[in-house]
Amino acid sequence: MRRRWFIAVLCAMVVLAVIAGIALSRMRHPRDSAAPRVSVSATAGSEPDVTASPEPDVTATHRPRSVPTHHVTAAPIVTATTDGPAIAYFRVTGKPSCPSGTNQAPHPGDPVTLEWKVTGADKTTLSVDGPGVYAEYRAKDSATLTFSCGGDPGAYQTHTYLLTAITPDGTRTKKLTVQAKINEITTV
Repeated sequence: MRRRWFIAVLCAMVVLAVIAGIALSRMRHPRDSAAPRVSVSATAGSEPDVTASPEPDVTATHRPRSVPTHHVTAAPIVTATTDGPAIAYFRVTGKPSCPSGTNQAPHPGDPVTLEWKVTGADKTTLSVDGPGVYAEYRAKDSATLTFSCGGDPGAYQTHTYLLTAITPDGTRTKKLTVQAKINEITTV
């Protein structure tokens, strides 16, 4: 019991000594009488983070005196950061094919079907074979696009699709390259 009483009295004496020291310091140096700058920041549900740094005494006849900065933290402050949108997947769900068959019984070829899912964004855009937006879509969506073919039979036609997830905080992109073999159309 005596020990608790002694600790309480000791703490009170330390606090009073600090307050008296500050008061005496202000009386001796009138320029320092202004209150120290204090910045306070806190997040919901936490104690404030207080940083106090007194104005230094700078005059023409005196050298600046060094005043320590005191930093007291009652609880850690957590700052939420966002990395922007994320592309969960961007894939081909319907493989394309180039036209085939004969001139009498042609097969027009098959389109490419793409699907994607994006988190952290409300809208996406799709670009085909370079810059420029083909169309705007939702965050989870799909698109069926014609797959144009040209070139020598046996070669491969390639198209590149760029998905862009857009938010006010930034964008995220993912590229997909799709190929289909160019077929020979037989004349009958």
